[in-house]
Amino acid sequence: MDATVRRIADKVRHARETLGLTLQQLGELSGVAPSTVQKVEAGTMLPSVAVMMKIARGLRKKIGFFLDDEEEHAHGGVSFFRRRERVSMRLGGNDVSAQSLTAGLAEPEINGFVVTLPPGAGSGEEPLRHRGEDLVYCIRGRVTFTVNDGAYTLGPGDCLHFKGELAHSWKNAGRTTAEVMFVSSLPGTSERLVLAGAARRKRRAA
Repeated sequence: MDATVRRIADKVRHARETLGLTLQQLGELSGVAPSTVQKVEAGTMLPSVAVMMKIARGLRKKIGFFLDDEEEHAHGGVSFFRRRERVSMRLGGNDVSAQSLTAGLAEPEINGFVVTLPPGAGSGEEPLRHRGEDLVYCIRGRVTFTVNDGAYTLGPGDCLHFKGELAHSWKNAGRTTAEVMFVSSLPGTSERLVLAGAARRKRRAA
């Protein structure tokens, strides 16, 4: 099994079990089918960026949690690592890859990563929705974001800021590879603990 697939599978399963969630419950929290979660944990599916983002949010983790060993670069509340130390992880087909920019801190309030999108690659057919906000900055290439009924084409230096609860998706409709930086806010620790407790109570009541 590919090392990237194995890393994702092990971390998803461990995080789910730590929260006391069943496959069904994580599917509900993430907005993905439980069978998809099961395939990811079994290592038989390499998830797309969109699916990985949904599962990460369902687990109240930043996507960097699945990319690297978080504590390696964190000391006393400060995380520092050089460009060459960032781990690039392939997500889904079409050679889409992501690099975490915010790995290291415990209980992070933001999630940052750089996604490389070959021509034709995107977030998938189903729009994304989540709590918090998204800030997008285009580094190179051109990527079109659809937020509700609006379409926004970003070129180098352009940025887009929107509420995550709005239906959104993105796609590289150009002829060259695009690179985009995402920064998203995350729910805080208290909400994570409340959700985990509710999931455990639901499981005991079943």
